[in-house]
Amino acid sequence: MLHVLQAADATKHLNKVILRNASDWRQLLELTDTLGQNGTPHALNACTLLHRLARAVVREGRGLSERARLLRSFDSFHKLLGMVSTLVPDLNNMELTNCLWALATLEASGDAEAALLTQLTAGCAKYLDSFEPRNLALSAWALAKVGFVDKAWCRLWADEVIRKLSIFETRDMTNVIWAFATVHWRDEHFLTRFCKEVEIKAEHYSPQDVGNTLWSLATLSWKNEAALAAISKRCFDTAVSFDQQNLSISLWSYATLGYKTMNLFHHMTQLITERIKTFASQGIANVVWALAKFHFQQKCLLMTIAEEAPTRLDEFDPQHLSILAWAYATLEFPNRPLLSAICQTAIRKMDSFNAQHMANMTWAMATLAHKDERYLQVLASKAMEQVRSFNPQECSNLVWAFALLTFRHEPLLKALSFRSQEIVSDFIPQNLGNTAWAYNRLGYRDETLMECLVKEAAGRLKECAGQEVLDLIESISTGGYEDAVAGPEWSLLLHWAGQKYESVHDFVKVSSQMPLGLRKLSDFDKALAVQDYRDHMASFSLVGLGFTYTSKLLLEMGVILLEGSQREQWQKQSREAASRITGTGNESDVTKNAEAQEGLKVCRTVCVYRYNLLSVTGQRCMVEPTAVTSGPACEAFELGLFAAILRHPRGGDGEFQALQACARACLQELGCNPIGAPPLDGSAIEGELWLHVSEVPCLSCVGAIAQFRHIFPDIKIHISFNLGRQPSQDGTSSASPQANSSGSVVMHGPRDATFRSAARLQVFSPDKGSAGSVHPTRRDV
Repeated sequence: MLHVLQAADATKHLNKVILRNASDWRQLLELTDTLGQNGTPHALNACTLLHRLARAVVREGRGLSERARLLRSFDSFHKLLGMVSTLVPDLNNMELTNCLWALATLEASGDAEAALLTQLTAGCAKYLDSFEPRNLALSAWALAKVGFVDKAWCRLWADEVIRKLSIFETRDMTNVIWAFATVHWRDEHFLTRFCKEVEIKAEHYSPQDVGNTLWSLATLSWKNEAALAAISKRCFDTAVSFDQQNLSISLWSYATLGYKTMNLFHHMTQLITERIKTFASQGIANVVWALAKFHFQQKCLLMTIAEEAPTRLDEFDPQHLSILAWAYATLEFPNRPLLSAICQTAIRKMDSFNAQHMANMTWAMATLAHKDERYLQVLASKAMEQVRSFNPQECSNLVWAFALLTFRHEPLLKALSFRSQEIVSDFIPQNLGNTAWAYNRLGYRDETLMECLVKEAAGRLKECAGQEVLDLIESISTGGYEDAVAGPEWSLLLHWAGQKYESVHDFVKVSSQMPLGLRKLSDFDKALAVQDYRDHMASFSLVGLGFTYTSKLLLEMGVILLEGSQREQWQKQSREAASRITGTGNESDVTKNAEAQEGLKVCRTVCVYRYNLLSVTGQRCMVEPTAVTSGPACEAFELGLFAAILRHPRGGDGEFQALQACARACLQELGCNPIGAPPLDGSAIEGELWLHVSEVPCLSCVGAIAQFRHIFPDIKIHISFNLGRQPSQDGTSSASPQANSSGSVVMHGPRDATFRSAARLQVFSPDKGSAGSVHPTRRDV
């Protein structure tokens, strides 16, 4: 009996020594040699020493990974692990949890550590039904933190957690859901029960609980409306106390889940705007990604980031740089100084770029018409090294971007063509159309590639929505590839496109009569008719028909397509009119800073119009060449013109604005109601309307032209339009994408409307490791 008491006293004494030296991990490590001097070490001493070693390493602050690595290199540490391994069968709940927590905190990764983790996990599973909530939570956190590969533990822990969930504190709930999300273990039964408990306890959540829970649900793609509503209320109430990490990760999570509450978003973005200087690069990337995901153009925040980020871009890794560029492009918010700084930083960091970074960033620069030759040259050299690793989306996005930027790098185009042909079976239909369009626009002739794309498209017509096939056909036709691709596949595509064109033609012809039919309808029935028109137009899954089919359809309407000297003279007048535009030419942009407006000058579609009208009453109305730029939709149903929604509302397109201006002049200046009763209706006007557009009119604008022709049968329409910028033979742009020296809008558009939104960017959702996941605070057991 005396021997037992002496042993107990010795164990207690040693534990006191361990606790007394707990602030210095080096001194603690020296105590390893005193364990087991008189036989087998006591479990309490071994587990306490391992636990306190981990705590001491954490408390020294920054450099945790380096200190943990140093600690694990000592022989005495491995001796301690061996002692714990022999004691696992004797460990209690607290000791098992403490050991798991210590190994996770010290980032254990060696074979000995892995073996011990397996033993400890088995020990936990044996006694799991006796674990308290805190032990369940911290052990789950530890297993996830070390990336324990056998996910069978998740089922065991989940069952036990469900049984005791009602008595869990919020931080323990958060650690459990974070653990399952970290190892990507998704169980509907568990998540349903967990979210019910969130509803009950959300009002007690700390900022850390809110951020981690939202991140976990987003990572697991689990959208529970009731739980999210409860968390959102708590988030709104406590957001002012959130740190930058919880603000950014919460916003990212909402966007990932597609859960949008505008009051909360305005509140959060206001806080972020005020604190943006405290945000790390990862937090900034999360924020702009979320804004882009929701198409939430929070101008004040975007301008603040654009002003703050350039001096800090060296802190951004390639993924964060590409997210930043992608988000501003998606939000159509160009800022030249920011884009230039991103390109310069990318040049310095290009050695660390992978295929996705290169494709996404260059897509962004092309979308915002920002051409940096040095960036493109450096990127092309790097892409040549990695071209074999490009996936279909990356191949397609990169050549699409090169085409918009009129950048021609023949060795890379050749390599990307070869790579595209290798993996063409993995292309989505959109990749097929975009690739064909890009190579044709760049003037890079590759018959083998075009033949490959045609065969692949013909074999997958059932997967195609429509636009990609028309893009492909347009490229083959305008590029002179018909002989090279002649065969049954090409004939099949032409037959399919012909049927699509006839469907569009018939609908446009019939729907052109709709405005005059509205005279007899009630306001409710008018709204239904307009909505039916828009739904039918959207059902074609087309943004535009391309140059060839658009020209054909306009001719059949009786529209005059300008040619020769008449076209040249009108285009000259149009350029002069466009040069007189101040700012971006769009009132919606006046609140944006000067840099953003400068960028938007080359992103807006430009339409120049003039008209000369005469009414049956003898009144005349004339307008000299006037330029307008694309912008927000502006409805004016009393004019009898209706725009469709093709990827986005088209009521603000330049040519639609021009049609509206002419119709408004008939109504307000000549006293003829376009859709009123005869005789002073649209048929009482004769004259001419001239249009020049910087890109091929979209399907919505073609439909509006048809409506205009029916309302005003005696107004002749003359039109010319561009295909966009074309590369010269040396690969440089024959039409600069920048504004001219006077700061006015350059007439040639930066892109073809048919392809403006054609490239479906493969969005990289920031994940746990790369987007700022917030690890639970390490807590003592």
